[in-house]
Amino acid sequence: MNSFLLAHKRALLAKTEISIGVDINPTPEQDAILVSELAITPLIAEEALRAKSLDYFANNESILAGLHAEVTFAIECAASGEPALEPAWAKLMRACGCRQTNLAQGAGTLFNPSSQQGETLSIHIYMDKTRHVLTACRGTFSINFEAQEFPRFQFQFRGKYTNPQSQSFPQTQTKSFIQPELPSAQTISVFRLGTIDLGVERFRFELNNNFPYSARLNEEQIDIVGREPAGQMTIRDPGIENESENKNIFQSAENAQKQSLQIKLGKISGHQIEFTFPQVQVKPPRYDLSYGIQNLEIPLVFLPLMGDDEFSITVS
Repeated sequence: MNSFLLAHKRALLAKTEISIGVDINPTPEQDAILVSELAITPLIAEEALRAKSLDYFANNESILAGLHAEVTFAIECAASGEPALEPAWAKLMRACGCRQTNLAQGAGTLFNPSSQQGETLSIHIYMDKTRHVLTACRGTFSINFEAQEFPRFQFQFRGKYTNPQSQSFPQTQTKSFIQPELPSAQTISVFRLGTIDLGVERFRFELNNNFPYSARLNEEQIDIVGREPAGQMTIRDPGIENESENKNIFQSAENAQKQSLQIKLGKISGHQIEFTFPQVQVKPPRYDLSYGIQNLEIPLVFLPLMGDDEFSITVS
């Protein structure tokens, strides 16, 4: 009988590297990530063509150069269960160019963007009995909120390629990934643009790191060389009858007005995540509708105040 691999048997392990590009061998007991929508581009490369002159019609052979790989996946956006514990996804954030601060007296964990390179990951992906290993991984992420759905992070990582191997499927331990709060009127205590509490149907924040794979004569690496955070939200159209409270979204877009945006999910200690964007610029909105009610779809651009402060994420 021909052998085959089961598509549903997928697992991902990730661990912070000590030396960049040296596989640190994450373990299924300590380093498993509870993921969904796991997908891997197992081999990305350029072709070095020999381009010989021939006296007949034919292809020229080539060899692959600049070998690397990419992986994408989603995880649930949940706190840690205890304010003093960092969330299970903290190392993923640090490999996306975020700075982590453990707050005093175990009050929680704070994440801010950083223009420093920061950490790298070794990532092992199991596709049934096939294991793919990526090293020196850095990446980017987005955050997604939608009514009646669990909030999620979506990650994309790029790393150095290693030839896949046959390996038995691991028995993973993911208890540190607790159940997230479902966004609702009972769990979201704040969703505010400027001074206005919004009726929000969906929200998306994209970090938009630029993290190319680069190959030189004597080295290869993945560096974060820029970021341009952007996003979008869909809100119940508040109308324009009260301009003194900045409800005129069209005027805000026309005047390039900058406002803060604050989102707080969860009301119980150990299960709270707060997203703060100090300076958000709204772009030209579009009309939409749901439940027979008019909505506005609003593109967003997230700007810095002093630098490396376009957002903060506090888990407490």
